[in-house]
Amino acid sequence: MPTAPAIPQKVAPPENQPTLGNVGGAQNYIALAGDAVHKTCEALLARGAVTEEQAELIRWAFAWAKTNNLSLAGAGDAFGLSPTTVQRVFTGQYGADYAGPLAKIANARRLVEARSTRKDVGFIETSVWRRIDAACTSALNDQMPVFIYGPSQIGKTTCLLEFARRHNHGTSKYVRMPAACTFAFFVQSVARACFIPTSRQTRINDMRERIAHAIDSKNLLIVDEFHQALVTVGPLAATQIMEFIREIYDRTGCGIVLSATNVGETELERGERAGIYDQLRRRGMVKLVLPPKAGAADLKKIAASFDLPPPEGRYLDAVQSMLALSGTGMYIKYLQAAHSLASRRGKPLSWEHFGAVWDGMRKLASGAPEA
Repeated sequence: MPTAPAIPQKVAPPENQPTLGNVGGAQNYIALAGDAVHKTCEALLARGAVTEEQAELIRWAFAWAKTNNLSLAGAGDAFGLSPTTVQRVFTGQYGADYAGPLAKIANARRLVEARSTRKDVGFIETSVWRRIDAACTSALNDQMPVFIYGPSQIGKTTCLLEFARRHNHGTSKYVRMPAACTFAFFVQSVARACFIPTSRQTRINDMRERIAHAIDSKNLLIVDEFHQALVTVGPLAATQIMEFIREIYDRTGCGIVLSATNVGETELERGERAGIYDQLRRRGMVKLVLPPKAGAADLKKIAASFDLPPPEGRYLDAVQSMLALSGTGMYIKYLQAAHSLASRRGKPLSWEHFGAVWDGMRKLASGAPEA
């Protein structure tokens, strides 16, 4: 899991200058009022520091950050700027040419506006969700490891995150296994999921003990992308990670969900080091193997979330081809792209828009010259 961006040192504003919040604190939320930003833009225009277009970018950036309840650090991540630079742009205290940071804000605005045409369908409760929900509930209630396997892009991660969100009052701890992960980094990832500090001054063994005291039999530890520990790290680190997961289970009695692609199933059960991993595998009572692609009921449900009837004819053929190659996630992405196309044309979404996106992407992939 990515670490939070570093918080800069507190910047003392000029006398009578409103602050943006606790710049040196943990939350760092923007407390500046809209009229103050308006006055800042007027002052910058008066002294020729920005153009009208650039002043509008400052006003847009401030309004967008406030609407999305972003901190200075969050706004900085979105704009590609440091929290301190965001503060100084909003307060008119940036000491250099405003063109640089405002060009980055302009790029961010274009991306936001391009994505605004996508339809937000929320979480769709497919058959994959029902199976993963049942498996996670079983792991939590029965205090046992559960193994979930399935191909990429069928919705495993989306469903696991949704389960963690619905059980987020300290019950579920979600960890995404990093690629090429060291044992120390995995311990840190679990610690962060348990809200345990992971500073350089904290020793790994101390973190391990604190994790054992932060998890108990009422918790569920979800380790997603579990196959990364079996295929992208060396044998020593892989064994250490596996044994640490077993240690957490044995010491705390928590439920555990390990989710992986089918490669993870092969490596864990029949791979070169399967015998070493057997102690963890044998503790599991449930192994859920998900189907390779979505069925007709799921296709209908996903289409309905976009206010479309089920796909038929050549559109169904395209969807089936897509599912075989790239999974359910790609189906939803194409529907999102079709919705954006329909919005740009000022038309209600139809399967014809889906077909136009499908044909366009195939033409792009083929490298065919434009007519």
